[in-house]
Amino acid sequence: MSARYAARPTMSKKTKKPKSKKQLLKKIALVLTVLVAFLLLFVAAFIFNPFEGSVRDVRDLVPRGVNFFARKTLLAEDFYEFPEPKFWASLTDAAGWSAVENGPLVQGLERDGLGKALQELRQASEQVQRDSGGWVDLLGDLIGTEVVVAGYMQDYSSAPPQPLADPHWCAYMRVTWRIKAALGLAGFGFVQGQAEGSGVKIESDGDLLVVTPQGVPSPLYVKRHLDVLMVSNEKTLLESTQRLIDGNRDEEPFGQIAEYTDGAMARIDKWTDDNFLVQPNVLDYMVEPNAFDGFRRFAANWPNPANPDSMNERVLASFLNLKGWNRLVGGVMFDEGVLAATGQIVLNSKQHSSFQSSFYTAESASRDAWLDPFLRMVPQTACAAIGMRMPVGDFMHAMFAAMEPAERDLVNEMLRRSTFQKEPLTDVTDLIERLRIAFLPRAGFVFRHNTPDMSRDKDTGQLNVPVARRSPVPQVAWVFWLRPGTAKLLDDLILMIRNNPGNFHVRKVWHLRVKFSGGMLKEPVTEFCNPQIPGTGEIAMMVLRDFFVISNSGPLIKDIVRTNYGVDNNASIVERDDFDQFEREMPSALNAFVWLHGDNLGKLLDDYSAFAESDSEMPDADWMRIVRGQVEEQVRRSKFARYPSKASMPENIRNGAFNQAVIQAMQEKWRREKTNFTAEDRAGVAQLRGMVQLFDTAYVQLELMNNYIRYQTKLLLNIR
Repeated sequence: MSARYAARPTMSKKTKKPKSKKQLLKKIALVLTVLVAFLLLFVAAFIFNPFEGSVRDVRDLVPRGVNFFARKTLLAEDFYEFPEPKFWASLTDAAGWSAVENGPLVQGLERDGLGKALQELRQASEQVQRDSGGWVDLLGDLIGTEVVVAGYMQDYSSAPPQPLADPHWCAYMRVTWRIKAALGLAGFGFVQGQAEGSGVKIESDGDLLVVTPQGVPSPLYVKRHLDVLMVSNEKTLLESTQRLIDGNRDEEPFGQIAEYTDGAMARIDKWTDDNFLVQPNVLDYMVEPNAFDGFRRFAANWPNPANPDSMNERVLASFLNLKGWNRLVGGVMFDEGVLAATGQIVLNSKQHSSFQSSFYTAESASRDAWLDPFLRMVPQTACAAIGMRMPVGDFMHAMFAAMEPAERDLVNEMLRRSTFQKEPLTDVTDLIERLRIAFLPRAGFVFRHNTPDMSRDKDTGQLNVPVARRSPVPQVAWVFWLRPGTAKLLDDLILMIRNNPGNFHVRKVWHLRVKFSGGMLKEPVTEFCNPQIPGTGEIAMMVLRDFFVISNSGPLIKDIVRTNYGVDNNASIVERDDFDQFEREMPSALNAFVWLHGDNLGKLLDDYSAFAESDSEMPDADWMRIVRGQVEEQVRRSKFARYPSKASMPENIRNGAFNQAVIQAMQEKWRREKTNFTAEDRAGVAQLRGMVQLFDTAYVQLELMNNYIRYQTKLLLNIR
């Protein structure tokens, strides 16, 4: 064998090593990453962008010109099961709920379809969960985080604007990724086909989806921007929103207008701080009342300054003019056992009457200079108290103007027969002008359930204060602040009536001494008794240091005095344990304050219910005897003015036509003054009775300016 073939080494076959597990996992991860990236790109391109941001403020998507606006955040926390709120069980278990539920307000809402609408909401929520296989929850994914509803009640494309047949609205909802995905998928034809098979027609219109549910005549327009879903019944609303998104200078967002930021948001923030809360449960809103045709028609006739049957409405018309309410903005706050509200009413000052102009421009003053001393005079037996900054002389003129013409003539005649400070008076206007200088621009009112004075004369056994005109009216006291050195003017007013009782049809005059442990107050309460004064049969007056108090109840004035001095356990409302919940919210200066006590108001409403049930069509004999002289004089002046007195009439006239006219006038007066309660009125009183049972105490504070009213209120509920 050749050497070249000798000893050649043998080459062994090379063995392949298996791939490591780590390398395999890397490749799988790479493939999955590519698939996920592709899926995300597909989703971002055709469904929604998972990495897109959020809208900073939903209110910036709402055009500023809307007629109504409401916003609620964290709605999901208000419900155990939609649409029944958490407080509902406690409310329906409350003592007064039965009367409220059966009253005209709730029954009217039921007739308008409230119950049906709530049932449809419940069914819609359940339908969404069923159709999505439990994937989408109405509260959790759609409306639970933040929802805004805004829109128009008028068509501004014509001049002047015309009421819309149906409101144009848009709902703005901050939604989860599930809703974004569902909305993106809804743009695909196969999804639209499936929806149409279920009775819902979905079409694409640019960046909008046009959704027409079965049985609904007009479509809904659906749009999404980042995490906000918008649903509207009017395309132009979404077009305005798109211009806001694009930054169009011709559009301004609602959330940045001063009336809303100052009148609602700033006040809500202050309320939150005053009540030591971190995040309040609040519904903020704006509404333009006169954009609603129904409100506009109502405001045109109420309150009626010429209402022939209601002096209360005529007086209210002196203060209130709904036609001038341009906008209401504010918030309603919900807390444990508390319902509160704050906000602002924007006024059209050109609609003010002369008295309203002076009333709304009354200067606000420090509380400790006027309001606090008054509140320390209000006994806890009161059902309501009001303190107001206003021009007292103008107020008296407005009150007198609200009286019926015959009553004004009668009072004017009384004063013409009298002298004030040894000088004759021409009429009520003359007296008011002479007294005007004595009053500071502030007044207080105290209301209390009327307990009839049943005390009797020891000698005759007759009532000390007889009452012919029975009425459920409460005891009412007016408290006026006096300028230094002017108390004598009011002392002289009391003296004028004391010296001329016949001129004012005063039957008796009593001087009530205010007793308390350790002594007796020097100044008495003077009672002037006239059985024709409704409910109480008297007018009482007193000058108390820097105050002049006038009331239809001497006992009420006595209790106010005792409360003012803090004697005989007469505690004021400021000493109630719950008053600090109101006081910590009150500003240092304000124009008006209202305090209400639910249980005491209930007693007053019980009086009205009992009075309505005991109504009689036939005039009471005692009442006819007492009022006949007054009615005869009114009839003589209106129908037989050619005779200077009843005695000067021929006998056939006096006993014939004149007598018949007097009887007819007394019957009309009885029907007017006794009661005008209908079955609907009785139901309304029962409803109010139920409402006042739902709260313990409540307050309202007002800050008045010529072009706005700022308000704040809180109810301490009897719901736990």
